[in-house]
Amino acid sequence: MSGDDRIRNQPSGLAAARAARDTQAPVSGEMEILLRRVERERQARKQAEQLLERKSLELYESNQRLQAQAAKLEIAVQERTRALEDAAARMQEALRTKGEFLAVVSHEIRTPMNGVLGMAQLLQMTDLTEEQQRYVETIQTSGETLLTIINDILDVSKLDAGSVRLDSRPVELRAVVKEVVDLLSTQAQKKSLYLDMEIGADVPAWIRGDATRLKQILTNLVGNALKFTHAGGVRIGMSTLQQGQVLQCQVQDTGIGIPPDKVDRLFEKFSQIDSSITRRYGGTGLGLVICKRLVEGMGGQIRATSKQREGSTFTFVIPLVPADEPGKQAKAAQTALKATNLKILLVEDNAVNQMLALGMLQKLGLNADLATDGAEAAERVRDTSYDLILMDMQMPRMDGLTATRAIRSMPDIRQPRIVALTANAMESDRDACLAAGMDDFLSKPFKAAELQDKLVAPTVAGKRDRAA
Repeated sequence: MSGDDRIRNQPSGLAAARAARDTQAPVSGEMEILLRRVERERQARKQAEQLLERKSLELYESNQRLQAQAAKLEIAVQERTRALEDAAARMQEALRTKGEFLAVVSHEIRTPMNGVLGMAQLLQMTDLTEEQQRYVETIQTSGETLLTIINDILDVSKLDAGSVRLDSRPVELRAVVKEVVDLLSTQAQKKSLYLDMEIGADVPAWIRGDATRLKQILTNLVGNALKFTHAGGVRIGMSTLQQGQVLQCQVQDTGIGIPPDKVDRLFEKFSQIDSSITRRYGGTGLGLVICKRLVEGMGGQIRATSKQREGSTFTFVIPLVPADEPGKQAKAAQTALKATNLKILLVEDNAVNQMLALGMLQKLGLNADLATDGAEAAERVRDTSYDLILMDMQMPRMDGLTATRAIRSMPDIRQPRIVALTANAMESDRDACLAAGMDDFLSKPFKAAELQDKLVAPTVAGKRDRAA
């Protein structure tokens, strides 16, 4: 063996150290250090492996717990979702039941109220002594107060359910305000109060909106102002803001005023500033709630400011959209009674309501044939050409909706105008009537003037034919 081979075959230092240790040969100091280092590294590697194994086990166990927790959470979410769905279904069922209940109660109350108020109106049109006139006025006022409460409760329920829809049609603003003033002027005169209106020159004559709801807001605000005012009076003011983009309406009174800490409660349900107010002035506390909901539905806001013993001011603002005046021909048809020769059919099963409607028509100089249910009405329409049918909804044998559909399906007849005359006053009832083919809707109790308005609609005044 050469010298180079012997050198290549010499063991390395680590191998030599191990060989010396194994053979009990003397180990040098350097070799001893090397051996200890190796041992430490081996122990460290072993500890690291053990730590890694332990951490891996902990991570696995944590992952298992996390998966179990996720499974529990998923189950909880599913259970919560089902609970929410069940709660939503129960709420919808409760709203449906509430709506049905209100519709039934409304119908059952409005039917006799129609008789009471209608007969009081007819009685007022006769020759009465002064004492009798006072009695009739008391009946009329008490009945209208009860009807207002019923209407307020129904309106709040419809607003809560989101079933009130606002129209967007041309509205003659000054005419709406004047109607409110005319309606409440008698109440003001009885208390020796003034009731003024002031509409700024910058306010357009016609705007787009819902005339009925705007009138309802103003009537509530002015009626409240008159109720709580004993001297002075009430002023209605209208102006524009933001360069004509906003309509501002104010109802200002010189009444008893409201304590500053009570103002915020005015727009809460069933709220009065104290119990003595309810005892003295009456009311449900719903009028201002309805005003607030309607104003907000129009995209506006309402607020109140007041000083005790000095008066209050209610201000609401709504977006202002000017509108063009409707055609003069349509306007004339809606404001004048041109129905002298109208052929009318009244479809009504209630004896009191029959007498009332026929009596009101007679006061307007009109006569009508009578059918006691929808089936009889359909038979009469086959034999007689009617211009107008006043149709009740709920009747025996055949209801008003079924009768309307039957009449609309009749071939070869000149189709009459059909107006629902019913104690069903919910929005869904109006929709059902229109969907069945009726042209208009008048809820009971109604006034003679409201009935007259339905008689002067363009389709009646012109006796317009319509397709079956």
